[in-house]
Amino acid sequence: GRNAQSCPHECYGSGPVPTLMETTDITVEGLNRTIRAIHAENPDVVVLVLAKYDDAKQVLYVNDRTVERNHELNSAIKQRIETLPNTYFVDLAFPLDVPMFQTLNTGHANCRGDKVIAESVIEAMYTHKVIASGLNLGEEGCLGRADCGSLSAACCQRSALCYLDANNNCSRYGPGLQ
Repeated sequence: GRNAQSCPHECYGSGPVPTLMETTDITVEGLNRTIRAIHAENPDVVVLVLAKYDDAKQVLYVNDRTVERNHELNSAIKQRIETLPNTYFVDLAFPLDVPMFQTLNTGHANCRGDKVIAESVIEAMYTHKVIASGLNLGEEGCLGRADCGSLSAACCQRSALCYLDANNNCSRYGPGLQ
């Protein structure tokens, strides 16, 4: 993905280009300004900050070489914004070795990725009592499961590869279209 290292060095004047972890200062400052502006209008509004999702490799898959780096980056940002009132961080993880990204808009989540993002947001809203009920999601180990026909309804809902069809059967997503 794009980061400080891919910006023209002129953006930083005569100073050094920040490391990826040093960019958290820039990110947190921008988030703080935005969150403060929202809460200036209405302090009761709940703000959810979505984790940066993993980088793509070979167009479609999670780049397993950058997962730990992204986790560290997200943890640093989460730690610095979780003290703000009515502000919550939404953790996010995509399964490895599963097509999670679009082919035409590289680096953007596909429908399976969007499902994981939406479920993560709903789960965070439920956990922080923003909504009264959440989804019946199976354990984290269900996220990359593809054996849809043998999954419980809860595990099916957690899986990035499966969905509950109109007859409440756990079915596998097709390859999708671009």
